Amino acid sequence: MGCRDLTFAKRRIEIEEWILDGIILIAAIGILIFCFSQGIEGNDFWWHVKVGEYVCQNHVVPVNDIFSWLRFDREIPWTAHEWLSDVIFYWILSMSGETGVFLFSFAAAIGMMACLWTQGKNYSANNVMISGLYYCLLAVQTSVFFYGRPQIFSFFLVFLELKILYAFYEKDGGKSIWFLPLLSMLWSNLHGGSANLSYLLCGLFLFAGSFDFHFERIEGKKLSKRSRQILFLVLLCTMGAIFINPIGYRVFTYPYANLSDKLSMSAISEWQAPDAKKIGHLVLFFLPIAVTSMGLIVGETKSRLIDWLIMLVFVFLFFRSTRFVVFWFIAAPFYAFRYLPCCRIKKIKGKMELGLSALIMVLLIIFAGYGLWKIGLTMQNGTVVTKVLDEKAVEAIKADAPKRIYNDYNIAEALIYHDVPVFFDARADLFSKPGILADGISMMMLQAVSGETDGAAAPFDPDKLIAKYDFDAFAILKTRPLYVYLNSHPERYVLVYENEDLGYFRRLEKDMEE
Repeated sequence: MGCRDLTFAKRRIEIEEWILDGIILIAAIGILIFCFSQGIEGNDFWWHVKVGEYVCQNHVVPVNDIFSWLRFDREIPWTAHEWLSDVIFYWILSMSGETGVFLFSFAAAIGMMACLWTQGKNYSANNVMISGLYYCLLAVQTSVFFYGRPQIFSFFLVFLELKILYAFYEKDGGKSIWFLPLLSMLWSNLHGGSANLSYLLCGLFLFAGSFDFHFERIEGKKLSKRSRQILFLVLLCTMGAIFINPIGYRVFTYPYANLSDKLSMSAISEWQAPDAKKIGHLVLFFLPIAVTSMGLIVGETKSRLIDWLIMLVFVFLFFRSTRFVVFWFIAAPFYAFRYLPCCRIKKIKGKMELGLSALIMVLLIIFAGYGLWKIGLTMQNGTVVTKVLDEKAVEAIKADAPKRIYNDYNIAEALIYHDVPVFFDARADLFSKPGILADGISMMMLQAVSGETDGAAAPFDPDKLIAKYDFDAFAILKTRPLYVYLNSHPERYVLVYENEDLGYFRRLEKDMEE
């Protein structure tokens, strides 16, 4: 074959890869846009904004609860480990409204897609089917997890940490490693709940680079003595940098206390372990983990010890709680893509196949354009960030001015945002230790729960808890057993307001006196 023929063949392969890459990328972005077209989740966002407002107005980070009316009875310690993220969200909302929050979240999702696409691009051509599945499911994940919560900053910090550590490990050195303490300091203020990953990941690379290792297909690469010394020093600096925050050591201990909280892990849906019996978990979580990691686990290619360690850490976190699945998606292009089983798609031949490929790309672009059009409609309707309570419900509760309200766990953030003191809210860690979380969930479900029994059923009398906290009002979703109980006792609890989702009851004064 002549030089011209070789050049033509090389260009043809490049065109084929460009077409396949384009189809995958446009499909993933189209899915992402469509998933965002209905707006973003407002879960937890509204109380985060109020924290940011408090910090900006008072120029101090709270160390005790500031939202529950229980604070007037007792001090409830609070590790506000996300204070800097809350300030950022408050600024965004103040300057550009809900549209700004939506665009920030949307841009972050697109940015993460671009980062992971760039990271995995060199290997994705080896198996277009698996990498395509990964990126399309990643697009769905971003719409679920990329919204106004501090975790959005942790996602990028995990990516940067892995990027720097893998570069240092593969080159056996590099100056960028000294940025890790800075990342750790930012992490402890933006989202301290996962900041310990900064030094734990550093420790994994130090361990993997400390000795040569060969076992079956797994091999370890020993770093030079100087690189190991640098990595150890960076590890210590990274660990120490976590303490550079307004709260101090509590940010360091917070993640471990959080993961050991049995009640929170069992009662709060996003903290629960994944369930393969649920079709959503099976398709969105288990399937991509299984197929993407297949080459590392059962392939014939030699695999690196560090890749096994990274896989085990992020899979372990995922099995602890579904909220960590995004961390696995972020880590996968670093450790799993290099082992994708080679399965290249048949070459594109002739004008017909080229035309069909072009048609698919055009249809995908139209699909993405349709998603952008729907985003425009959502912005016009002013529904870009969801709310758990409508304005009428909030106004009715504020007008009644309860002093010791019992509120449904899921509506607390709406009350906090409108300056109504709550009983308990989504800061489950804050209320768990003093037993308030257990009492609140028990009340809501009319079933006694506790951290020690993992939420096991026990005899329950709601009147005892009502007397214990002296509730004067109740705002409860209609799906809760407590709503049925209150509604069935009109002689003691008056239904003041209701809509299709919520009932708001006032406890009669004669009942309170008794």
